Amino acid sequence: MKKEKYMAIPPGAIMPGILPKFEIFVLSTDGTYILWAQEGNKVTQEQLAKLSEGGFREVFVKMEDHFKYEKYLEDNLANILVNQWSSDDHKTAIFSKVSTNVVKTAVESSLGLGTMGAEVMQQTIRMVRNALIFIMEADSIRALAKMIGHDYQTYEHATKVLWFTVAFLRNNPDILKLIQPSYEESDKKQMIEILGQCGVGALLHDIGKAFISPEILNKPGPLTDVEWEIVKRHPFSGMAMLLDTEIPAFAKKAVLHHHENFYGGGYPMGIAGQNINILARVLRIVDTFDAMTSRRPYKDPIRPGEAVQIMAGMPSADKVKNGLSQADYRDHDMKRCFDEKLLRRFVLFLGNYDLSR
Repeated sequence: MKKEKYMAIPPGAIMPGILPKFEIFVLSTDGTYILWAQEGNKVTQEQLAKLSEGGFREVFVKMEDHFKYEKYLEDNLANILVNQWSSDDHKTAIFSKVSTNVVKTAVESSLGLGTMGAEVMQQTIRMVRNALIFIMEADSIRALAKMIGHDYQTYEHATKVLWFTVAFLRNNPDILKLIQPSYEESDKKQMIEILGQCGVGALLHDIGKAFISPEILNKPGPLTDVEWEIVKRHPFSGMAMLLDTEIPAFAKKAVLHHHENFYGGGYPMGIAGQNINILARVLRIVDTFDAMTSRRPYKDPIRPGEAVQIMAGMPSADKVKNGLSQADYRDHDMKRCFDEKLLRRFVLFLGNYDLSR
């Protein structure tokens, strides 16, 4: 007889009054899995309270119900992220899981088509909208800080770029006015709509990498000239994939321009200054910050404070005292990549939170 396998899930993922399409178990002291909630039965607030009182930090579902559970998370994400029974750590893990799955689905389903299907785009838009309230909360940034320094994975990277971008724009509503001139700061519904559109662009900014082989993306060393030319095509590929979708033109242009440098020399078009879509200028900053503070196969993560210092072209006092290396001079030139006014505001935004690990 096959031995049943189980996976742990946080109790905060369980919504009172919802009919889960899977069974939920608790683990007894003798290692036995005991049925706690029957498939199709609503879980009550009283049950969740007793679970909390009993000190249960995790419950379990069968491994065979893995996909049912992930669909449940996606369908109920908005409510889970405001669920009083869920800790910020659990909300962060659930949001990251759902958003990375959405990006993965978008990439994998688009490979054969060369474009994003309407159903997948709707799934992406729905996920971002369901997560907006949580992303915009100040406490969510502190939760996000715990993800800084993780391994650089395309899907998780997209989640963090979405998170930072929406939170930064929420704190700087005048930038939304530049992105969408019709925006009225007093119109909260319109703010949510524009933030959602910016969030979709941020989440999908690297979708063009779907056409780059994993061997190139995950190469633990310098790329060859040919490999680098392949990588530089991904903004064009991303724009092509989104061309026939319903997201607004400014979000599509942000995907196309997010590797352009404010003072020129970026790719794929080599444009500069005000010719670069303003959302793309924000993404250029956020994308670089997360890449620098993430662990890569060929480098350790940089601390957030040091990363923004390098981005601003300011080597540390120790490096100045001991002499600048060739790499330091290259880093000093990095500030040419960014709109200085936006970078300054991003640094101020980060300064409101303790991002130290």
